[in-house]
Amino acid sequence: MAFSLQLISMVMMVCVLSVRETVGHPFGIPSGRPMAPQGTAATRDPVHLSPSCQVAASALLGGEVSRCANMFGLASIFEAKESLVSPINDWVSGACAASPCSKQALASASHAIKTECASDLQEGAIAAVAMYSILTHYDVTRDMFCTQYTQNSAFCLPSVLGDVEAQSGEKITLGEVVSLISGKLTEADRAFMAVPKATYCTPCAHAIVTKSATMIDAIRAHPAGIPFDYTPTSAVHQISEICGRAFEDHKLPGAVRVAAFPKTGAPGGPAADNYLA
Repeated sequence: MAFSLQLISMVMMVCVLSVRETVGHPFGIPSGRPMAPQGTAATRDPVHLSPSCQVAASALLGGEVSRCANMFGLASIFEAKESLVSPINDWVSGACAASPCSKQALASASHAIKTECASDLQEGAIAAVAMYSILTHYDVTRDMFCTQYTQNSAFCLPSVLGDVEAQSGEKITLGEVVSLISGKLTEADRAFMAVPKATYCTPCAHAIVTKSATMIDAIRAHPAGIPFDYTPTSAVHQISEICGRAFEDHKLPGAVRVAAFPKTGAPGGPAADNYLA
């Protein structure tokens, strides 16, 4: 059965937290027009950062958020030349095993990124939006990328992407993510479309859809000064038409959990709603 690019689009985009409007077409491409980055991002590299943003991002690597959000691991995703599965697994494994970020550290880091990466955020640069979204909406983004199978603790993002790679024979690279977000179907995308739905209609995919929809709604409600007009409703509905109505229930399936903070994590970490203006 045809693989829904709506799902792989959602999974890919939440991996880097760069969300675009992808509604109106059964394969995730808006009717009558390609997906296009906002602002002037269509004319610039959506991955690389401006000089001032690079300095601000580098500064994060030496602070608390480098440890609690595994910023080194996140940076490695944007430097990957081949498959993203291993870098994503390394990132979430480190971030989900870390003690929670303090609100003070998140506030300081998000202010630095908002100030020094202003043009990058306005243009929708993937790396800048990823960093800023994690910092300003830490709890809901962590809940999404720390979903894992209860039985073996395998994390959902790399599990789903790895299964799609194995079935399609194609690698999910940063270039594929950028092309798909831009609305350009590549040979790899066509291979993804041929993957049997049993590959991706899994409890982990269900969990990703549930938690990413919550994350997207939270960012949309409080975008913290960045352009953000994406809503997950249509994407979730179209995914559910392939994978079943349960994918719209806003629940975690029984086989999946969100990885707990380590017991050494300081009590009274980030509040349940840690939106940072």
